[in-house]
Amino acid sequence: MVVSYVYVIAFSGEQFLMVRHARRAWEMPGGKLEPGEAPELGAAREFREETGYEVHDLRVLEHEEDGLVYLGDLGPKTETVPNAKEIAEVRLFDELPADLSFPLVEYQRMLAAARKMRLSS
Repeated sequence: MVVSYVYVIAFSGEQFLMVRHARRAWEMPGGKLEPGEAPELGAAREFREETGYEVHDLRVLEHEEDGLVYLGDLGPKTETVPNAKEIAEVRLFDELPADLSFPLVEYQRMLAAARKMRLSS
């Protein structure tokens, strides 16, 4: 399987972190892998670049057609500042916000799977 993108659903307690993209809406942090980059390293890098936080205990939640979705735990704030031309806001949520970049059904399914995996580990 060729992996070209990754994204992360990261929790702090019962809340999960999302980013509001400057040209879209709310979404999970992630993006494209750099050439030759390992998916887990790319997921951690994209998360840090888009949120300014570390992410720990990454584990694969789902394989998509050409991407991977990871579940992780929110780590400490870093010195990395998200690019304001790409990321307008970073926030923790209890529930999905109304204004989403991608279809609600995708987010509902992935968030439910992430919560279930957290309970079983």
